[in-house]
Amino acid sequence: MKVTYTGRHVELPANETTKLTAAFDKVSKMLDTSRGEVQAHVIVGHERLVNTVEITVPYHHHELVGHGSHADLYAAFHEALVKLEGQAIKVREKARDSKRTPEPAI
Repeated sequence: MKVTYTGRHVELPANETTKLTAAFDKVSKMLDTSRGEVQAHVIVGHERLVNTVEITVPYHHHELVGHGSHADLYAAFHEALVKLEGQAIKVREKARDSKRTPEPAI
């Protein structure tokens, strides 16, 4: 999974971006397919002692978006990642279950 970061009122050092990218392992296993890698865009903001994180991933003609806000940056990131993971599971199961048709009887 390719991850790009955008900071709004926040500068993310390289060591923090590697920690945050490592958290994408479970979600990337679900989203990466044989067609190629999925690209995620993470927007990190800080305003009035609250960190906000928004993760956007295009997947199967859908935009998966996870929002998280917390005083701690990693807690906000984890909250957004959990929401994104739930959406990925729902879209993947919906595509898997709705596209399967029984083979015609001969």
